[in-house]
Amino acid sequence: MDSSRFHQLWQRNVSGGNAWEPGRVFDYLADLYAEPIRNYHNSDHIELCLEWFDRYRDLTVDPDAIELAIWFHDACYGPEPIGHENRSAGLFRKLSADGISKDRQDKICQLIMDTTHQQPPSNDDASLLVDIDLASFARPWHPYLKDTARCRAERSHLDEGELCRCQIDFLQSLMSRPYIYYSQAFRLYHEDQARQNITKLIELLSLRTCS
Repeated sequence: MDSSRFHQLWQRNVSGGNAWEPGRVFDYLADLYAEPIRNYHNSDHIELCLEWFDRYRDLTVDPDAIELAIWFHDACYGPEPIGHENRSAGLFRKLSADGISKDRQDKICQLIMDTTHQQPPSNDDASLLVDIDLASFARPWHPYLKDTARCRAERSHLDEGELCRCQIDFLQSLMSRPYIYYSQAFRLYHEDQARQNITKLIELLSLRTCS
């Protein structure tokens, strides 16, 4: 991850009070994203999210808020896919402290919470963020397949059948939407590839011990 980029971002948005210094925040995040459990939700994921973000930055209203949400959205992560966004938002509140206005802090925390993918995003910036978080679905087939294997490795506490069923349920929930992606850019340029990948993966998973 690019420490210089993060330092500049933090300094533009958070300063003074009890807020952590940018170098300390970056080192803390880098340690979190390097935890042994992280096969997919690691620094590589953050870097890829930032690459997607840079591609569509000009379409955003508040690019710094989105970028801060990207850096923090998976900061707190565990094998159970519940609650880590809330903990990650709490971490942002702790580290930014009173070095940022309450309204802006709330805005960034809400963006982090949007990456739970449980509710439709409330605005265009949030739509782009949640699409970026799911951008792996739109990669070419073999990189996408490697990403799914890394995600599966993070849930090694589940047996093969249970893991297959969980994956299929999630993938089918995405396919049942009118669109997988919310932003116009992702719908226009990446929706078809994502649907092809998901359809193919469901077929592969169904051949395993999922029934």
